[in-house]
Amino acid sequence: MRTLLHALAIFAVCAFSPARAAMTEWVEVHGGAVRLISSGPLDDGRYLAGLEFLMEPGWHTYWRYAGEAGIPPQISMTASENVAELDILYPVPERYHDGFTESIVYHDGVVLPFRITPNEAEKSARMEIEVFFGICKDICVPGDAVLSLDFQPDDSKDALASRLIERDLAAVPKAQPGNGLEISSVTFDGSKFIIVETKVSGEAEADLFAAGPEGSYIGLPKFVEQAGDKRVWRLSTKGLKTSQYDDTLRLVLTSGGHAIEHLEAVPADWVQ
Repeated sequence: MRTLLHALAIFAVCAFSPARAAMTEWVEVHGGAVRLISSGPLDDGRYLAGLEFLMEPGWHTYWRYAGEAGIPPQISMTASENVAELDILYPVPERYHDGFTESIVYHDGVVLPFRITPNEAEKSARMEIEVFFGICKDICVPGDAVLSLDFQPDDSKDALASRLIERDLAAVPKAQPGNGLEISSVTFDGSKFIIVETKVSGEAEADLFAAGPEGSYIGLPKFVEQAGDKRVWRLSTKGLKTSQYDDTLRLVLTSGGHAIEHLEAVPADWVQ
């Protein structure tokens, strides 16, 4: 890992302008490393930044919901100056089966894009976050870091950071429908399963991911059947929870390099 990080640092210095926007040092953890990056000046009144994970071969970390096993990233803003809002986005993940459980993961490297809205756009801003996450290969270990960045409205654009952030920002699911993808219905079978009907044009493989309201511990949707463009998935309500603060089931449908997201309010009678 030290050799890889050193090589990346040399590449970044040599390949891109020395007038760099904010970028933290890597914080190394067992199996990988993490840092904060920023693309530079304000864009549409917001700063674009990202939490970058770099993992050694064979290691993985987790989506916003880990699935049947794992620790999803827990990101909290511990201090800030001139920050009104922090929006954390999640690129499309992968389904991973270790022979015993199914999880929702990222391999190799990923950037979770951040959109940061300042209270006053003409003034500088500062953000400090604490992140706790799981990283796994043959074993799973926790990783944690405290990272901070300063933002200036006239910062120089950082070509490397911009490229990394924009790459994974493009992989964040869009509001549905689009690109031949649609989540057409979400219903309850009256017993213990949520039935999700989707439309996927063509013969490309598709997958469906689900994250329940905060406090839920649900499994992954299971593919049931296909008839033409229609594909049906079944999601167990075991472990599904709601609260007065969160009753949203988040569904992400992906196929052919595209993804859409659908938010469904969970009625009380769906919860076991």
